[in-house]
Amino acid sequence: MTPAVPPAVSSAASSIPSSIPSSIPSSIPSSVAGHAALDALSGPLADALIGAALAMTALMATAVVLTRSTVRQAIVLSGYGMVLGLLFLILQAPDVAMSQIGVGTVLLPLIVVLALHTTRRYRDTGGGENERDPGRGTGTGSGAGTEAGGAGRGPGEREAPR
Repeated sequence: MTPAVPPAVSSAASSIPSSIPSSIPSSIPSSVAGHAALDALSGPLADALIGAALAMTALMATAVVLTRSTVRQAIVLSGYGMVLGLLFLILQAPDVAMSQIGVGTVLLPLIVVLALHTTRRYRDTGGGENERDPGRGTGTGSGAGTEAGGAGRGPGEREAPR
């Protein structure tokens, strides 16, 4: 028993033009259907290139971790960002590669170096604009070295527990 087809569906099916081919021919040249990119990165040579890029990425990541000096580590981090961007380019992700090169090679090491410069400048000046010993208080108040209701303590002495 065949199911009944409503008249609206059968009339819509009959209005499909007959010029649409029923199957796509398999003899399309590789340059037409976007297969040229697949052919360019296939085979043993491409596999060797991807393997070499992965090995270089692993070596650069290890170099970043093992570098002791922070300024040198920022420079090696920049090289790691470049190698990672190259890996993305080999894996045919040019948009990700451009972002990685911009952020990982230029921006991130620049932020690290600027942060190192700022913290070293702060450390070299003895703590910035407030050069007083934090254990001595602010220097304002009625008593020299005394708290309200307590005896005076020298620098580095703690208050007795209550």
